Amino acid sequence: MLERLPTEILCEIVHDFSRRDFIECVQVNRYWRQRLPPYSSHLWKHVDIKTHDHLIFLAQTSCFGQYIDSCKITMLSKDALLYHALEQLQGYHLQSLVLDYFRIEDNERLIDLLKNVRCESLKFTGVTGACLDFVGIITASSGGVGGDGHMRHFACHYDLMYPMLMFDDDDDDMCLYPPPAPPLPNTNGLGLVSLALTTQNLQVDWMGLLQRCSTTLQHLHIDVTDPIICRDIMNACPQLQSMFIGEFAVPEIVTWPPPPPSSSDKPGLRHLGYYGQCHDIDIMEFVLEHQHTLETLYFDTCIPIQIPPWSDINAFQSTSLKTLVSSHTHETLPDTLVHLIRQSSNLETVVLHQVNSASDKIWDTLMNLDTLQNLSLHVHIWEYDPNRAWEWHTLIHRLGTMTTLRQLELVALDGAKSIECAQLFRMLDGIQLVKLRLLSIHVLSDRTLEALLPHAPLMEQVDIVDCPIVTTCGIKALIDGLPKVRNVTFLLSKEQRIPDDVDELTSYAKGKGVKLVVDSLD
Repeated sequence: MLERLPTEILCEIVHDFSRRDFIECVQVNRYWRQRLPPYSSHLWKHVDIKTHDHLIFLAQTSCFGQYIDSCKITMLSKDALLYHALEQLQGYHLQSLVLDYFRIEDNERLIDLLKNVRCESLKFTGVTGACLDFVGIITASSGGVGGDGHMRHFACHYDLMYPMLMFDDDDDDMCLYPPPAPPLPNTNGLGLVSLALTTQNLQVDWMGLLQRCSTTLQHLHIDVTDPIICRDIMNACPQLQSMFIGEFAVPEIVTWPPPPPSSSDKPGLRHLGYYGQCHDIDIMEFVLEHQHTLETLYFDTCIPIQIPPWSDINAFQSTSLKTLVSSHTHETLPDTLVHLIRQSSNLETVVLHQVNSASDKIWDTLMNLDTLQNLSLHVHIWEYDPNRAWEWHTLIHRLGTMTTLRQLELVALDGAKSIECAQLFRMLDGIQLVKLRLLSIHVLSDRTLEALLPHAPLMEQVDIVDCPIVTTCGIKALIDGLPKVRNVTFLLSKEQRIPDDVDELTSYAKGKGVKLVVDSLD
C-alpha cells in the first residue's frame, strides 16, 4: 500500500516520526527500506553516541548513514566504545566528528580507523590515557602523505579549551610530558584550513608542520613550549587570518574560528592573540605591521609597558580593530589599555579578564567609547577589602552609564553578594541589552534573577552557565518575565545533575516561542 501513496500524503504520515520509528519501518520490507530514508534526513544531521545503546542504535542505521553530517562520541568509561563507534562510521563522509572525554590506549588503531572516516572537521576534547600521536592523526585524516583527504579543520584541547590533562584514578597511565613527535615526512599538502592544538608540554616541529599547510592554513591556535616568532609563522603561512599563540581559552564573546572573509574584506591577518611571558620580543612591532587589518587583539598585560615588546605602543592606531581582549587586567598599567582603546576608533567589543579596582582612566575611556556594543568582565574584588562596598557601588554605577551596550557578559563577580547582583540588574534600565551571559556566579539565585525582569524589556537571549544555586524555577521566570526573549541557555556545573522537570520546562518554553537548551558542562 505504501508504494501507492502520493509523496505529499507520505510526508504527512511520517512528519512526526522519530528515528526509532523510521528504523522499525525500514525493517518491514525492501520497498519501505528504499523509499522511507530520504524523509528522515533531517533527523540524522547530528548524532550523539554516549552509551552502548547508542552504538547499537547507530549500527541499525546503515541506510540512514548517508544523511549524517556530524557525530559526537563521548566516552566516560574505560571501555572500547570509541573504537566500536568509529568502526560503525567507516566509509561515512561527515562534516564534523568530535571525540569527547575518552581514553586513548592504542594510537595505531585510532589512526587506522580515522583513515576511513572522511570528515572535514575533527576535534578532540578531554583526552586521558596515553598521549596522542597528533602528527600521525593529522596525516592520516588528511589522506596520508599525499594529502588527498577531506579534513580541513583539526582541533585538540585537553579539558575543553584549557590545555591540561584530566587526572584519572590510575596515575600510571598519565602522560604529563608527551614524548617528541616523530620526524615529519618531507612532503607538503596537508590541506588544513584551521589548526588548534593547545596541549601542554607538547614537543612538535611547529614550523615543519606549518610549512606542510603553507598554501591553505587560515586559522591557527597553538601552545608552544619553546619560543616562536610570529613573523616566522606569518612568512610560512601567508594566508593566515587568525593567529593565537598560548594556553588560553578564546572567550565565548569572541567567535573562533571567525566566519570566512567576504569578498570585500582586505587580505591580511585579522585576529591575533599572544598570551604568557612573551618570548617574541618583536611582538609589538608585529602588531604594528598588521594594525590596519587586525580586527581582534588578545594580549597578556603582565608585561610592563616601559620595556619591550609593548614600549612602542604609542605608534598604534587602527580603524579596523573591533575586539580587544586583555588578560590580567589587574596587573596592567592603565595607559596600556587606555591607549589601545582610544586609538581604535571602531572598537565594538572589550573583554577584561580579572578586573578588580581598575583605574578611573580605563573606566572613563570605556564610558566615552561611543562604538562599544559588547562588554565582558571577569570581576574579582577581594571579599575583605575595606573599600569593597564602595568599589561595587562604583562598578554598578559605571555599567549603568554605558548606554551603547547591546551584549554584556559577567564572569565570577568574586566578592559580590546577591543583593549587589540585584542592584547591578536594576541599573540596566538605561541600557538596551539584547544579550546577557552570566558565568560562574556562585551568589546568583532565582530571586536575584527576578530583579532583572523589569529592567530588560528588549532582552532576546540569556545564558546562565555554572551558576550552582539557579534552578529551573529561575529559568521559567526568565521565560515568563522577558517579553522579547527567544533563546535561553542553562548549563549546569559538573557537580549538578540535570533536573527531573527539564523536559516539561523545555516543552513549556517551546510553547512560548523560546528555544531552551539545558545541559551539563560535564
